[in-house]
Amino acid sequence: MSNKLLKQRLRQIRNKKPTPSLKNRSNKRISKHTQNTKGKASNLIVSANELKWKPVEIPDTLDDFEGFYGLEEIDGVDVKMENGKVQFVAKDGSKIRSEDDDIASEKMEVEEDNDDSGDEGEDELIEFQNLDDIADGALSAVSDSDEDEENKSENIDNKRESVIGTSSVEAQDADENELQPNVFSNEVDLENFEFSSLTAWTDKMNLSISTLKGLSQLGFTRPTKIQALATPIALEGSDVMGKASTGSGKTLAYGIPILEKLITSNSSTAPVGLIFTPTRELAHQVTQHIQKLSQFALNGKPHAILSLTGGLSIQKQERLLRYEGCARIVIATPGRFLELLERDSNLIERFSRIECLVLDEADRLLQDGHFDEFEKILKHLGNARKEALKNEQGSQNKGWQTMIFSATFSLDLFNKLATTSWKKLGNGKEENEMEMALKHLMTKIHFRSKPVIVDANPNDKVTSKIKESLIECLPTERDLYTYYFITVYPGTTLIFCNAIDSVKKLNAYLNNLDISSFQIHSSMTQKNRLRNLEKFQQEAVKNTTVGKPTVLIASDVAARGLDIPGIQHVVHYHLPRSADVYIHRSGRTARGENEGVSVMICSPQEAMGPLRKLRKVLSSKDDSEKKRKWQKDVPAFPMEPDIISQLRDRSRLASELADDELATRSLSKDDNWLKKAADDLGIELDSDEENRDTFLAKNKTKKINKTLGRDQSKAKRFELQELLKRPIRKDLRKRYLTGGLVNLADNLVKNKGHAAIIGHDKIDALELLKTKKRR
Repeated sequence: MSNKLLKQRLRQIRNKKPTPSLKNRSNKRISKHTQNTKGKASNLIVSANELKWKPVEIPDTLDDFEGFYGLEEIDGVDVKMENGKVQFVAKDGSKIRSEDDDIASEKMEVEEDNDDSGDEGEDELIEFQNLDDIADGALSAVSDSDEDEENKSENIDNKRESVIGTSSVEAQDADENELQPNVFSNEVDLENFEFSSLTAWTDKMNLSISTLKGLSQLGFTRPTKIQALATPIALEGSDVMGKASTGSGKTLAYGIPILEKLITSNSSTAPVGLIFTPTRELAHQVTQHIQKLSQFALNGKPHAILSLTGGLSIQKQERLLRYEGCARIVIATPGRFLELLERDSNLIERFSRIECLVLDEADRLLQDGHFDEFEKILKHLGNARKEALKNEQGSQNKGWQTMIFSATFSLDLFNKLATTSWKKLGNGKEENEMEMALKHLMTKIHFRSKPVIVDANPNDKVTSKIKESLIECLPTERDLYTYYFITVYPGTTLIFCNAIDSVKKLNAYLNNLDISSFQIHSSMTQKNRLRNLEKFQQEAVKNTTVGKPTVLIASDVAARGLDIPGIQHVVHYHLPRSADVYIHRSGRTARGENEGVSVMICSPQEAMGPLRKLRKVLSSKDDSEKKRKWQKDVPAFPMEPDIISQLRDRSRLASELADDELATRSLSKDDNWLKKAADDLGIELDSDEENRDTFLAKNKTKKINKTLGRDQSKAKRFELQELLKRPIRKDLRKRYLTGGLVNLADNLVKNKGHAAIIGHDKIDALELLKTKKRR
């Protein structure tokens, strides 16, 4: 067909009266008016195609027409229902088409076609290329007869209506009042999509289109090592025990098989997968990852993938679980999930039919003290599943598929570094560590069959993308050296402390030094934790562009599994209590394909005891065979004494102000608690009675000694602000900015060099450690 003839045909389709998908269909159902006296009588009943419709101009700024091409409107015409039929009532004949109007319209179309340029024709072709009738070749030929044109126009309308859905006019018709089900299904490809960039996935495993589109949308063009090894095995239905470094993509390694089970499930309401995580933050993160992956498979059901954790309203979670089709995949912490099961026994029978059970960070879930709740859940679901299968004749599926993933499975990693003797530590041999861990797990979890062991990093406990280093200092100087590192190497830094009080103190300390600092710990409510994480990420984006540091201070509640984008440095303010905690802490940096830095701050006493034990446990098989000393395994971080000396006074004042702030707040809480307790008991609070408790008295005295008077606090804060206004200078240079080897004035004018230290080059901690290692 020639381009000119196709253009003319497309214009006829668009300008055809009545408009597509509404008026042509309605013409067959609306009866003709009985009298043909146009322009003479009032309130004439007419059909839709006899009215003078006016085209509606659609603005160019509207990107998505959603199928509404050729819309037309008319005024001065009433619509009424008569025996379930729609009737158009024209108040006068001016709204009714005449033969002259038809001739003029056809003449205008011919003139427009003769005046068309090539570019306009191409625009019209592009406008209609997404319609099914053109894609299917419905316009491969054009008939000259009006009857053929009418048939083709009706076919086009029918195809459009199969996509748009039933029109409002059809909904009123008694014979055609049922909507078509599943107008949009998971199999409909609404957009042109190319899978050529995902061959790395399709070559290794058979995935649905919805999952592939989700992977493409997230930018995951190729699987990571753990995904390439574990996901195909999980898709086959085998139990899996997977070990991989932190940040290597373990979430999708088990998330993809569960999502595939959801897509292929015969039921639209039964739960498919149950995922347990040790912390609330990790549960919410896993939920977000799987929701993003499944955006093309959920079909508009936002709660099909649901997070159930403590710290949030349990009543709301119970309401969500009652909705049909909700909670097909559940990500939960054991404590909250057990509470929900015990409050509603119907949930036990419902979740006993899951197809897949996942333990993320399984080593933490199965440690002594953490396993009790999980063991009760397994008992409830296991007993209910046995009872349900008794009533099913010939059932072959006696259990669910079990997958456990973690970065650490060696039993030596869980020993306390401060109390464990050297004799109890391993000799660096890792041949049987996974088998030993599996035997330990088999006593606690009843697998359907022996799991397939997938070890993505058999030789490295800490990924090689993390550059480790050590800062030795006195215990009282931890704050100063932390401040030094953050100042000289600005960026996004995550600092881990062993105690909640240390988290609070360090956060107040850094805020006094005008550093953007946020905190998360287990004493905070869940909403405040999530809010601080969000604020930290927003502030990091702003500060990165201007070379300022952004710090998140956390207890070990954030050590496992959390994927916080852009963490460049991890600082261990305290040496962790066990080696597995160190591995997971350090794994908050170097996520995906990135690299990162892990720095330990420890005293000389710790370096000779717990640190040596830590490095022995983390040493690889090669290090053991070469008898490499641990001192060579973790290099000392280079320090600059002249800059440290300039930061010392600032650090002292900020620390005193932070102590005063926390002590004052704690004393106020203690007083309020004692008063409330006395009121509840109906007694008067006597200060002498309070001091009789030796422990309370000593604790209160200790806090009082840290407080400052109001005037003293103001004076110290003023002194600190004056110090912060003074620039820090490399090599203590205070005069002649244009002298020396470096023209400091030129650097200031051209915005060169370090953002906070005059005369210092812009330096990155990662590049510094790489350079030192090469030397």
